[in-house]
Formats: sequence, C-alpha cells, structure tokens
Amino acid sequence: MASFNWPQGSLFWSARKCGLKDFGGTAQMHFKTEDETDTLEGSTQEKKSKHERKAEAPASDLERDENLPFEEAGNSEADGSEPGGEADSSEPDSTEPVAEAVRTAGHFPRTRKYLVFWSCYFAAVLVFLITQYRQVVGTDLNDRKYGNLIFILLAGSVAVTAVMTMFVMQPKKLRGKNGKELKQRIRPWDFAIILAADICAFLVIEYVNNDIFDQMEFRYMALNVLGIFIMNMILLFWLNSVRRSLMAVTAIWGCMSIAFYYVYLFRGEPLQLIDFFSITTAATVAGSYTFTLTRAIVVDIVVSACLMAVWLNMRCHVIAKKLWGKLLMRAGIAVFMFGMYFFYLNVNWNGGLGILTDLFAPMKTYQEYGTTVGFFCVAKYMRLTPPDGYSVSKTEKIAEDSCEEESPNTTTATKPVNIICIMNESWADYRMVGDLETNQPVMPYYDSMEENTIKGHTLVCIRGGGTAKTEYEFLTGNSVKRFPGMVPYVSYFTHDEYGLARTLSAQGYETAAMHPYKGSNWNRYTAYRLLGFDHYYTEDDYDADTEKVRGLITDKANYKKIIDLVNSKEDPTQPYFLFDVTMQNHGGYTSADYTGDITVDGYTDDSVNRYLSLEHLSDQALEELIEYFKNYDQPTIICMFGDHYPTLPDSFTEYISGSSYDDLSLQDQMWYYATPFFIWANYDIPEEENVLTSTNFLSTMLLENTGLQMTDYNYYLKDLQETIPALNHMGYVNADGVYTAWQDGDTESLQAEWEYECLQYNNLGPKGRRIDWFFALTEDSGKSRKISGG
Repeated sequence: MASFNWPQGSLFWSARKCGLKDFGGTAQMHFKTEDETDTLEGSTQEKKSKHERKAEAPASDLERDENLPFEEAGNSEADGSEPGGEADSSEPDSTEPVAEAVRTAGHFPRTRKYLVFWSCYFAAVLVFLITQYRQVVGTDLNDRKYGNLIFILLAGSVAVTAVMTMFVMQPKKLRGKNGKELKQRIRPWDFAIILAADICAFLVIEYVNNDIFDQMEFRYMALNVLGIFIMNMILLFWLNSVRRSLMAVTAIWGCMSIAFYYVYLFRGEPLQLIDFFSITTAATVAGSYTFTLTRAIVVDIVVSACLMAVWLNMRCHVIAKKLWGKLLMRAGIAVFMFGMYFFYLNVNWNGGLGILTDLFAPMKTYQEYGTTVGFFCVAKYMRLTPPDGYSVSKTEKIAEDSCEEESPNTTTATKPVNIICIMNESWADYRMVGDLETNQPVMPYYDSMEENTIKGHTLVCIRGGGTAKTEYEFLTGNSVKRFPGMVPYVSYFTHDEYGLARTLSAQGYETAAMHPYKGSNWNRYTAYRLLGFDHYYTEDDYDADTEKVRGLITDKANYKKIIDLVNSKEDPTQPYFLFDVTMQNHGGYTSADYTGDITVDGYTDDSVNRYLSLEHLSDQALEELIEYFKNYDQPTIICMFGDHYPTLPDSFTEYISGSSYDDLSLQDQMWYYATPFFIWANYDIPEEENVLTSTNFLSTMLLENTGLQMTDYNYYLKDLQETIPALNHMGYVNADGVYTAWQDGDTESLQAEWEYECLQYNNLGPKGRRIDWFFALTEDSGKSRKISGG
C-alpha cells in the first residue's frame, strides 16, 4: 500500500475528490496500487478500530456527496477520552477500490460555505466603515488627525478579527462523534475574557453618550463594570454558555448605546425604564425623526460586529453538562436574582456609595456616575411609593380640614353647553426664555386675544417629550413631580380614576377624547376608559385625504374635526366635553419635507425655523377655531395649553437668552417649562393676562368659569393655588411671585406640599382605600365649605 500524508490545510490535499472539504486536522490518504490489488481483493476482513467507520461508501458515492461527514477521534464528552487523542491506525476492511480517510483530530472543518459567509460578513463591515469615512474622520481640520487614527484602528481591527476568527479560532473548535460541537467545561481564563468584554461594553456606551466621561471618578467606572459583570454572570448561569452570554452582553450594550444616544438627542431626556413600557409609542413616532450616524456610533457598530464574530467562533464552554446540573444551576440563579431584586429596591446602596440620584435631571446622574449605574439608580425610584409619614387616616383628616376652608364661588353662573380642551403638541413661547426676534410674529392671533380671555403661562414638569404626563396633570389635578420618571397612564392605571371627565359626566356631559395619531400611544385606550371618557377618536376616524404636514394631521384639520363633532350632536343643547391632543408640531424638525416662512433674526438653523413656522400654522388654525365659535348659538368655552417645549439646539436658546441653561437663575430655568395657555368663552368671563399657574391647577381654573359644580378636591386645589400659585418638579412660586426650589422651601409651603402629595397618592393609589367622597362629585360636594362671593 502507498500512503500519502498531506500537510494539514494543504490545498492539494483538500482538492482530492474523496468527499472531503476538511482543511483542518491531519488525514491519511490510502490509495490502491497495482502491487496491492490482489492482496486487497483477497482480503475479507481486518480488525477495525472502535473509532473507524462500520461501513464504507463507494468512491463514486463520495464523489457525489462532497459533504459526507467523517467521524473524529477524541470525543471526550462521549467516551471520556481527551480531545485530539490519536486514533487507531488500523486499516479499514475494503473489497472495492475506495479512498478512505480517518480523521485524527476532532476539529470543525473550514468549509467553503464557512469561508464565504465570514468573508462576506467582514466585507460588509468594512464596506460600512468605508461609507462612513466622513463621519469617522470629521470635517473639523483640527479633529481630522484624530479621526483618521480612529478610522485606521477600526479598519485594522476588522482585518485582524477576520484573520483571527477564520484561521486561528475556527480550526480549534471541537466536534463530537454525532457531528455536533463538543462542549467543554468552563476554564478560569473565561472569566478574564468576560471581564474584558464587560469593560469594552462600558467604554462603548460611555464613548457614545457621555461627553464628560473623563471627569468620572474611577470608583464609579469600576462600579459600572461590576454592574455589567453581574448581568453577564446572570446570563452565563442562565444560558449555560460563555459564548452566548458574551454575545448577549455585546448585543444589548451595543444597541442600548445607540438607543440612549437617539432618545436624548430627540427628546432632551435620557432613556429610562418607563420607555420600555411605551416602546410602541416610540416606534410610531420614530419616522418623524432623521437618524444621522456619528463617529461614536460607527465605532460602536464596528466594534460590536467584530466582537460578535469572535464570540461566534470561540469554543463552547459551559458550566453544567447534565440535565440535573442545569436545572440546579438555574434554580440557584433564580434565587440569586430574587435576592438581588430585594437588595436593589430596599437597600440604600446608591446613597451608601455616594450617588445622588437626580430624578428631575437624570442625564446629570448618567454622566456623573456612568450610564449603566445612572440608569439603574433612576429606575429604582419608578415605583409608586407613599410620601414619608403617609397613612389613610392622616390623609382623610387633611381632606376633612380642607373642607372647613372658605372658598369663593365660581366666577360665572353660565353653564357652557360645549367644553373644548386642547393640549397643543410642543406649543411653547420662547419669548419666556429670551429675546426672540423673527421676521414676522409667530403667534399674532394668540397675542391679540383679550375679550373673555384668561391667558398666560402654565408650568409643566417635562421638556422635549413625555406628553402624557402633562395630559395626566390637566385631567386629574395631580402633579407628576413625585414620579418624574414614570407615566401614570402606563405604570399606575389599574382601576377607575377620578378627574375632569368623571366630574363633567356626573353633570350630564357626553365626554370624548381625540388624538389624530395612533390611538395606542401612551396606553390611551385603557387610560381614557379608566378616566371615564365615553368616546375616543383617533387618526382612523379622519378621512384619507385629510390635510397633513410632514405626514402628520394639521391643527387646521384637527380643529375642523372638533367642529364637526360638536355639530354632529343629535341635540344641539346636549352638554358635550371634548379633550383633544394635537400632533402637527411633534418633534422631528430636521425633515426637509416642510420649510415654512418664519426665520430667526441673527440666527440660522433650519430645525428652529421649521418649528417656529409650524407654530405659526397652529396660530392660524387657532384663529379659525375661535372665530367659528364666537357667534355659536350655544355657550362654549375653550381651553388650550402646551404640553412641553420642543427639543431644539442648545445654541438657539443660548443665543436668545445670552447664557447656557446651567448658568441661569432658578426663575429663568423654570421658564423653560412655562408653556402658553388660555381660557376663552363666547360668554362673559373675567379677563386676565400674564397669569402664571401650573397644569395641575388649570382644569380647576376652567371649572371656575363654567358655573358648574366642583368636587371637594377641586376646591382644595383652588385653595392651594392661593398659597402656591404655580409649581413643578423644580420648585414653586409663592403668592408674592418668588421662585423657590423645593429644597429651600419654607415650612408652610413644604407642609402644604406634603399634604398635597398625600392626597395625590390616595387619589391614584389602590381602589378601596381612596377617600372617594373627596375626589368624586356627589350631592354633598362643596356643601360643607364656607362659601363666599356669589
């Protein structure tokens, strides 16, 4: 017999038409020669090694099936032998001219499909990197040298990773007798790899999102890595695979880095836990924004892609192989997770580590202590918890004592047939922020409103997003300052809630809500039902040819729908309450689909001009709405307010204010949260301008001008407003017009705040423990009060 030993990985060896594509491992090729023909034909049986085949295929079959698998030696999982052990060299029995190969190492082959796939994979990564050359290098001449260095390092990383994974790591992967990958016990150095991957995840998320990363204390850097490492360990024990846990962490932190960046860019607030409960809302509005890649995001994508390739090509190391071991391990990690959850929520670990969690400016927490640590610190306070010292009995006494206060009667005896309330999306007045000068007035009609009009500004608790929070404040009279990170609609609405809709419904009003967009946003289907609305109209109730701008239904079309609904009543005298949330001015001002006519004097930015032009369109639509109802037959009252300021470049607000936000006084900072409002009626009501209030008081102010009955809670809010005319998460304004941060508040104001928070918690809290007589409209509501005026 002639025996040929081709070098491992030889192209000539692999090209033999013997059914092999195995470039890894050493094989012996046995070919029949003329001298051995008789010997081979005469032989009938020879001893076979326990690691050889029990049956041979004809050479022709081998040629037809190039992927015919071969058994490998060294299957430690199956028979306890060590991987890579030598195979028995006994020759197989053969009575036909065949080419037979015996594998001497249990390595996975680098097949043609494997090479093609990974070549295409790395080529795609490299093409992506090249197409983003300008984003990586940048346009600033002073930054190009650094950008070029980053580009070279990224390109080199892709090349090195390609070579390492395809020609170093893959040939070392082991395969068992059954053709499946051989699982090995976890090695000590695997934990070093895990730690390195966690450090990389930390660096990537901070590089993308943290501009002041270099100022972070080392102990907080270590704390972030520790947090990621704990998450990795949980995944390791749950998935029972080093490779899978590394892939999961790389994918999660890589994607979260990008999500954190865009959420903050578009909304002005970082990603928080509540956003995961409102992911459908985010998905529906994502199309309004323009997503532009940055250098940091390109680095994130390329690094994550390279790491995923490394993890996919590493050996499979596990903790447990037997079923009972896996079950025991997962039961243990479940117990550990439960213990960690209890510790996380009930132990002041963040305070003990010197972390000051700023719930009202979470981005500061993220930047100072790290994105991962900051996220979990803010998320810790997302639960609905009672104020310190709260009890139902104490709260009931607060309610009873408030009924002894003297309260003036409503300002008018006229009861409107139609009550229309509009929360205008991103309706803001930048003249409150600074000296805004434009080529033409932005809101000329609003500015001209005087007759039967109360107008001014209302403090809200949000900027850039979180519409449903302001909506909740208006409809319930509660403030969201106690839970700035949560949206009650999504987190806390589990039973019927009291508010404006139920108060009006109890007095014979048909109640309806409307939002000319996706009805499911912010869990509104459930929220409106629990608030007592009879109907809910969405974009599905508009005609297909309804006027739109930037793909969103315009305020003009929205207000026309309001008029149609009011006029469609069978009985024109039927009391009707409509609450509307507009959509036209929603964020996404970078789209070139709309330009507009408004420009800022001395400042150029398309997004700013586009937003102000949209606001100008809203003002034109407002004029049509008010002029229509001026001479309407039935008494009608309209209230409109903004939900929050939009997210515009900081350079714009710094230009008109002359200072950065952080350098402003508390009063000037609070004006960033002061949106315009008005209450107008086509009947006589008191006229007032420059009113400063907050959205939690606004619906009570509305009811005061209707001649309708109010709940005891409304009377309480009216009394509170005399002491604290306006408030939000930052602080309050007292009766003398002094702006004060909550931490600097006087004893009387802080006591009033605590009592208010107790009542809010009772109002929103578990059904059955609420003081229903105080929040609901009953025959006795307001009767126990000392009424003045008339």
